[in-house]
Amino acid sequence: MATNTVCSSCLRAIRQQSRFNIQKAPSRSARVYQPAQRSFTINTRSQAEEKPSKRPPPPPQPAHEKNIDTPAFQNFAAQLRKTNALRSTTEPYIAYGGTEDLFQECSRQCSYTIPSALENPPATPLMNESGDHLGQGSGWWLESKTKNGLGLEVTFNSWAQVLFLHMWMLTVRFRCFPEKYVKDWHQNLLDHFFYAAEDRMATWHGMAARGVRNKNLKDLWLQWRGVQLGYDEGLIKGDAVLAAAIWRNVFKANENVDIGDVATVTAYVMRELQRLGAMDDTRITEGQVKFSDPKTLATSLAKESPSMRDHLTAEELKAPQRVKE
Repeated sequence: MATNTVCSSCLRAIRQQSRFNIQKAPSRSARVYQPAQRSFTINTRSQAEEKPSKRPPPPPQPAHEKNIDTPAFQNFAAQLRKTNALRSTTEPYIAYGGTEDLFQECSRQCSYTIPSALENPPATPLMNESGDHLGQGSGWWLESKTKNGLGLEVTFNSWAQVLFLHMWMLTVRFRCFPEKYVKDWHQNLLDHFFYAAEDRMATWHGMAARGVRNKNLKDLWLQWRGVQLGYDEGLIKGDAVLAAAIWRNVFKANENVDIGDVATVTAYVMRELQRLGAMDDTRITEGQVKFSDPKTLATSLAKESPSMRDHLTAEELKAPQRVKE
């Protein structure tokens, strides 16, 4: 018969069995760490009485010698260029830094802004008959005639053509470098121009799409190649051919242009080419180039040439006869 009570003897047996199991397998938490029988004695008295020792002062540093070759450090790039093993590696970096200063001098000749592009939202700028944006220019090339400037139309194309003219003059001087270095200097100067041109397209002309900017940059590349050919031909064949090239590019082949302005720009280019040719390569590579003011040519060009007063003889007025083949 089942019962709800438990026998007292059974409970006693169960308790004894559980106590035996606990003593036989003690828990991990009941273990007590017994340190090893090893002790260390510390003399606290001697430690307290001992004073920290002071380190001796460091010896004085020797003064820099005064016979250091300071010019070698002042123009480190020039020293690297003298090493044939490093020249091929360092030349692109030297050319990049030098052409950056030279391009800044080209950019100093003229600049422009379009105030409507700064409005929020940007307003539509004024345009000429060709659809070019008109802005506010600075510099002799873009200043109006009332301010004794050349009076070119303040557009992106005028800015590019003025820079092309000065870049071409520098390119002519680069051709006097050793042949293996000309390409680096020419390419880096051109790269600086395209960086600045793309920045103007995005900032002042709202060309946010890269595809539109790339298309215009390709057109500028073709213009640059044509400019070089035209100006090189004028450099070889004489002032008249050079003046014609300047008239086509800078003055956009305007038939109503003042011939005196064309003469001024042509004389300015020839004078600057002469000045660049007189400079040594070190000044060019260090970017120590400053273009002169075209206004200074106005006085000399206003003078009448003595040859204009000479009367031509009848023989000189005759047209040259063609030689029959």
